[in-house]
Amino acid sequence: MSQRRPTMHDVARAAGVSPATVSRVVNNERYIREQTRAAVERAIAELGFQRNEAARSLRPGQTTDTVALIIEDVANPFWSAVTDGAEEVARRHQHMLVVASTRQSYDRERDLLRDLVLRRRVDGLLVVPTAHNQHELHAELSRWAPMVFIDRTPVGVPADAVVLDNLGGARGAVEHLLAQGHRRIAYVGGDPSVTTGARRLAGYKQALKRAGVGFDRSLVRLNVHTVADALATATGLLAESPAVDAVFADNNRMCVGVLQAVHEHPGGAGRVAVAGFDDIELAALLPEPVTLVTYDATAMGAHAAELLFARMNGADGPPRRSTHRTTRVTRGGRPA
Repeated sequence: MSQRRPTMHDVARAAGVSPATVSRVVNNERYIREQTRAAVERAIAELGFQRNEAARSLRPGQTTDTVALIIEDVANPFWSAVTDGAEEVARRHQHMLVVASTRQSYDRERDLLRDLVLRRRVDGLLVVPTAHNQHELHAELSRWAPMVFIDRTPVGVPADAVVLDNLGGARGAVEHLLAQGHRRIAYVGGDPSVTTGARRLAGYKQALKRAGVGFDRSLVRLNVHTVADALATATGLLAESPAVDAVFADNNRMCVGVLQAVHEHPGGAGRVAVAGFDDIELAALLPEPVTLVTYDATAMGAHAAELLFARMNGADGPPRRSTHRTTRVTRGGRPA
């Protein structure tokens, strides 16, 4: 059962002062003894008290007509498409969509969520969670605003979620490489503790196992996060393991770096095949074909927003999980 949110009266009892004194400390008023201020601040920290800035001007039941979308990286085209879909639904429901990014930092995510919910009082949240144990954080905030997760789901947090068929999509792409005769297939990916990364890596392993190809840990490179990192990682991998004849990249940023590394590697272009999860802009112009796992990211964002507004409008029942299907396509060069 969720704990009750600490009140100003709770802080007053813990500090041995009156609620009025707590209010004066919270509002940073003058003429308060340092010893009293320290006692109140200590009680606030111990109880986890949060002053709700916006609630002072809101009547019970009043809304702010805003919802928030917390994504990972505003520069990634995938998140831009998700935002587009969510914003269109928010506008239809006469709400403004506020967008912020975590940059893969849990501390940043925590601060953003608490600010949006406890101070700015958004009516609902669409969240792409970072790779951390977030049960306590989301349990705390879900008491004040409904939330829907996109792309990944935190462990132990009961909430609606819209995700991709990460395992099936990755497995299909690697199976396509295997069907072309490739056997030394490397893997370049991000954080394996994120559910998307874990499922895509599992799909890669499953495809190899089904084809009777042994899993070689030396061909796997993880915790790669940027195009530059992927370029450096794939370049090193191809130099260390010249027998590699294909590479699977677990997202669009990784794939761009891998493609560049293969193009620059002596004899790489035309010999080392590349497959990746997510579509890539201008991939059709590539001289060599690339196999991509695609889907409708705009529809994902719209679907997540519809689930959120349903909860905001009183929909109950157990958490719902929606898995969007993926499609394998070949872009660039001549389709195999």
